[in-house]
Amino acid sequence: MALNDNATLVIGAGNYFTAVTGTALPADLLSPAVAWENVGHTSIEDILAISSEGGEATVLSTLQNKTLRTKYSSRSETLAFTLQQFDEKSLKLFYGSNAPTLADGTIGVPTEPVPTTCAFIGIFVDGSNVFAFYAPKAEIYRGDDLAIADTESLAGLPLGVKPLQLGTNTWTYAVTPLGVIEEG
Repeated sequence: MALNDNATLVIGAGNYFTAVTGTALPADLLSPAVAWENVGHTSIEDILAISSEGGEATVLSTLQNKTLRTKYSSRSETLAFTLQQFDEKSLKLFYGSNAPTLADGTIGVPTEPVPTTCAFIGIFVDGSNVFAFYAPKAEIYRGDDLAIADTESLAGLPLGVKPLQLGTNTWTYAVTPLGVIEEG
């Protein structure tokens, strides 16, 4: 693989969007179609984290070869970011899609929360380049406990996005190679 100085990434701006499950990745990542809805303000300090579960290796052997093959268990990943907007839609992403809006306008916290299932994209801009994560089906739900640390910082709702397999796809999410933004 050759060195490519133009393929390095420094995020200057970004947005996260949701849409109906199965919505296609937009052709124009800087202006997603109306079907995609921005989730709102997100943390500038904790932009994105990806964690994995599973993927453990098991070495298979025979009497003749103690390390004949390696088999890996299924792996699932979670994309995490912090939403810094406390409106009704944001609170339902954190507390569950089944969190009821009560008669007085407050959001009820369900005893058996249900994650929001939808399509998801995270789009990041680096100068004249764009990079994205896309999941045609994902579950969004609280990624960590809510903690408000001080009076000097914006409070946030830590969310986890768990990409899921859609239909006959053999993948759960896709990443775009870093690409140049086309002049419109």
